[in-house]
Amino acid sequence: MKKVLKFITDNYITFCIYALIGWIYEVTLILIREHIFENRGVLFGPFLPIYGFGGLILLLLLKKFMNKKHPLKNPLYLIISIATITTFILVTLIEYTTPKIYRVDYFLQNYGIYLLIANLVTISLTYYLTKKSSNKIKNIDTTIVIVFLLIWIITTVIEYVSHYFIDVYSHKMLWDYSKDFLNINKRVNWDASRNFAIGGTVLLYTVQPLINKYLNKSKINTKIAISLIIGIPMIIDFIINVVLK
Repeated sequence: MKKVLKFITDNYITFCIYALIGWIYEVTLILIREHIFENRGVLFGPFLPIYGFGGLILLLLLKKFMNKKHPLKNPLYLIISIATITTFILVTLIEYTTPKIYRVDYFLQNYGIYLLIANLVTISLTYYLTKKSSNKIKNIDTTIVIVFLLIWIITTVIEYVSHYFIDVYSHKMLWDYSKDFLNINKRVNWDASRNFAIGGTVLLYTVQPLINKYLNKSKINTKIAISLIIGIPMIIDFIINVVLK
């Protein structure tokens, strides 16, 4: 029973922390861009559940992978790492050096071939140099780069699915990427997905260890009390602002 309570409270507190961080991120972004304060999301309180669930999903899916080393000498890790870095740099450069692009297929038609060639050349050259290099280079850990890519993919899927269900069931358009670079059905875009990947990687490697340290030191009764203090108002908030509306 104690293990079950520990699992529930640890994950709920982690969920709340990421939901709060997400709310701060969204509010700050709007404040910087539009110079107005806007309470983001559907709740009255300072929480964005999508970020809470996203953080938990990332943690549960990537925890074991992050605890292992994935050296550069493995061809698979080498190719994934170089392709990720090259794509990130090239597409970001395209984003900031070309006019606004409104359709995904525009990118594929005009830049896809160049991106593919650049990736193949970079991967081939790096693979050759790695084969000729010392063990120090071959043993470089690529885990953080692959984690970055996986977070990018996972958060993009989460955002797309979340947007779909919110749109279908509540008929609310909480975000609209229809005029943004590399958007897919206005639900996700390159800029947001890239930022989530960067933010998610930073959080998992810097904030999460601090959360784990606190949770491991705290007594179960303390964590239950914290969960109830935050959880009861959040449930009431959800009922009033989502269920009853």
